[in-house]
Amino acid sequence: MSVVFERTQLLTDKQFHYCPGCNHGIIHRLVAESIDELVKEGKLEAGNVMGVAPVGCSVFAYDYFNCDMYEAAHGRAPAVATGAKRARPGTLVFTYQGDGDLASIGTAEIVHAAHRGEKIVTVFVNNAIYGMTGGQMAPTTLVGQKTTTSPYGRDDRALRGQQQRQYHQDQEGHQEGFRVPA
Repeated sequence: MSVVFERTQLLTDKQFHYCPGCNHGIIHRLVAESIDELVKEGKLEAGNVMGVAPVGCSVFAYDYFNCDMYEAAHGRAPAVATGAKRARPGTLVFTYQGDGDLASIGTAEIVHAAHRGEKIVTVFVNNAIYGMTGGQMAPTTLVGQKTTTSPYGRDDRALRGQQQRQYHQDQEGHQEGFRVPA
């Protein structure tokens, strides 16, 4: 009988603890399978992988990936990965970052790493909210999407650059937008 399915070698045996409906487990599996495929194709030496995970739910990646994992300060995973890659150029170095970390406080870090052409891989987990702290609106929250801090949905006027003063004047007497009724 032929083997149809094998557990990926890059994941540990630890059971995922993420919230129901969270995609981190699926993303971990896809990342691990992709790296395993590089090893099987001879494009990467087994054990020559390093990951960097910052704050938020991403920080738990060190429990699940069977490789060297480093923790970074909020938004600074690309900088840590850059240092690791330059110190060990033959290593596959990846960051595993959520949208709050990467698209908010870490925007400058990833933009500058890309501008310099750093040879790192960034896995961007975008759930469009700050999930670990209660579901607040994030930079990647979609227009109309409801969050705990935008209960009527994200308004697109702020994204279009209209002045805040005019925005708040328009909200008076309306039951939509960011204003929470009394």
